[in-house]
Amino acid sequence: MRDTAMKMKRTFAIRLAVVLAFLFLMLSACFAQNVKADDPTDEIEHFHITVDVQEDASLKMTYHIDWKVLDDQAYGPLDWVNIGLPNSHHSDITAVSDTIDHFEDKGSSVAVYLDRKYYKNEVASFEFSFVQDHMYQIDRFAEGETAFIYTPAWFDGIEVKDLEIRWNAESAGAWQPECQQEGDYLVFSAELSAGERYSITVAYPSDAFAFSVDRQASGGTVAISGGDSDSGYSILYALVGVVSIIIGLAVPIILLSRFIRWIRDGLGFGGSSSSAPEPRKKIVRTKIEYFDKCPNCGAGREEGQDNCAYCGTSMIKNKEVVEEKDLEHPESYTKNGTYRYGREPNTYIYVNTITLPGSRSSGRRSGGSHRSGGGSRRSGGCASACASSCACASSCACACACASSGRAGCSVKDFFRESIHRGRVRVESRYD
Repeated sequence: MRDTAMKMKRTFAIRLAVVLAFLFLMLSACFAQNVKADDPTDEIEHFHITVDVQEDASLKMTYHIDWKVLDDQAYGPLDWVNIGLPNSHHSDITAVSDTIDHFEDKGSSVAVYLDRKYYKNEVASFEFSFVQDHMYQIDRFAEGETAFIYTPAWFDGIEVKDLEIRWNAESAGAWQPECQQEGDYLVFSAELSAGERYSITVAYPSDAFAFSVDRQASGGTVAISGGDSDSGYSILYALVGVVSIIIGLAVPIILLSRFIRWIRDGLGFGGSSSSAPEPRKKIVRTKIEYFDKCPNCGAGREEGQDNCAYCGTSMIKNKEVVEEKDLEHPESYTKNGTYRYGREPNTYIYVNTITLPGSRSSGRRSGGSHRSGGGSRRSGGCASACASSCACASSCACACACASSGRAGCSVKDFFRESIHRGRVRVESRYD
């Protein structure tokens, strides 16, 4: 009897050691793969932007970029890039350097095709100019003052070592953040980590240029950068990497759980487990009514956003869980997502399917727990919708488009908040 017990202990120890070794190898492989996937493939050594305000209040903009290739194996050599532009209201895209072969205007971005392929440790230096409109807001911060708010393209996954914006501020009255002045030019400088953004604001008297109400910046418009020639592959590689990591983590845990249960049942460390209960699905529908305009500052609501883009105030007027019987055409609200409700302009139905644990016939307490209610709504972005689709809010779409694109830029007109304008950032002024 004692010999039998010793053999069982040795067998248990050997099997446990095998499982732990397998788990260690799988986690090591996943870690190594994740580290490799995070290695940057490019870096921006210099991103220099020159801006001149023209008489019609449009902007003559010149982009000079020195783009260094760090890795030409993951996505191949660099032969074209996609640079986000402030919005689709631009014209006269012109190559300034002879390193540009041609352009493809994509509306909110421009694909720049280079003169040749650039390999590891080579720097592609290219420069182009364009005329940009719909960039200002009249009376945004003060009556009689018109402000330009500008956020250059940022690069998810790519560091910008030297960002410099030279803005011709002749006749300007105020600007932020603080910067150097060289003649008529304000010189804003920054160093950006991957995905980091930098915004500036320059304000003028409303009679300084031919400002027009019809050519103001539209509230909350987001310019989405498409991927470059390798962006599709980049996204695919990222998805494969994520799936591999999930599998690598899940398989050892499942095997270890089954092994422990097998040891427990086989060696008498507990009785045979009862069959798992059948889970139940429940569809929770939440009716959300939004304010047409912000109750705090009066700004219009951006599509897909729960909070005001200007002051951050909640735009939700009413939110309640509704039963299927209380809805018109409930069959239209059976799949997860957010749907416009009927003909009401600011009312939506948020559908969330949750899983409830089934009841056990043995009377044993269930160790699981479940969520009740309508689930969590996204706040200021896309908490979960982006995991399955890039078709939620426009800001989320931008993140989805750029998150895995190693060689694409993304640009958003970031609107200057009054709280910042009032005190958090000092505003230089030429008139009071």
